[in-house]
Amino acid sequence: MDIKNSIWRRFQYYGIGFIIGLIFVVVFFQNRGCAWLPANRVKNTFLDKVLILPDSEVSKFKLAGLEELDIISFLNNGKVNFGASIKDPNVFPKSYVLEQKIHGKEHRIQISLYEDSYIAPVHYLEENDEVQLFPKLEGKGSFLRIPRDSALVFINNKSSYITCKASELYSQEPSVLIHALKETGKIDFSKSNLMLPKAEHLLEFQFSNGQEVKAKTIWFESRISFKDFFWPESLPCENN
Repeated sequence: MDIKNSIWRRFQYYGIGFIIGLIFVVVFFQNRGCAWLPANRVKNTFLDKVLILPDSEVSKFKLAGLEELDIISFLNNGKVNFGASIKDPNVFPKSYVLEQKIHGKEHRIQISLYEDSYIAPVHYLEENDEVQLFPKLEGKGSFLRIPRDSALVFINNKSSYITCKASELYSQEPSVLIHALKETGKIDFSKSNLMLPKAEHLLEFQFSNGQEVKAKTIWFESRISFKDFFWPESLPCENN
């Protein structure tokens, strides 16, 4: 009987320790240690996307006193307001509202998630603004944040045409291409279609040597797949 009581007491101690440890994880590690929580699953999905700031939103964020790092901080410190979000499984893009107190003031943003796109556009929400759906965006948007993945980009080398056109880029390390996207990358919304089963994105970026490039891309096997390139110079393969 004493042995059973001893074992039961041990289980009680272990249970209390587990609960205390769980509370510490939730409070101190948040989404880093609690990826299974609904809000953190959503934010981790954002972390796997390329965060885009539409040009039309730049003035709104500046007026609110928010810089790029402030916007990115919503991914770690913001609270997901599910009640104000559009999260119907049959509706795309899904639009999530994140809230955070920055510089002593409460701010709200919305981040859109498309069914088969690697980008997540960010819009600022005023106090009384309601979340919106953006099946079609206009103008252009800048790259705010790119996932840290050296294998993020992929150039289709099965096509001799694409291989020829990509020859200018093949001399570059993938990290150089990712850096060019991060520093100068833009998406042309008017020439992209984010609602397709294989969403198409027209990107614009520039290398440090001044070379300007436009590229047609899709999301394929968790990588940005480059399907075609466009630049002023004409390569021999383009005339064949």
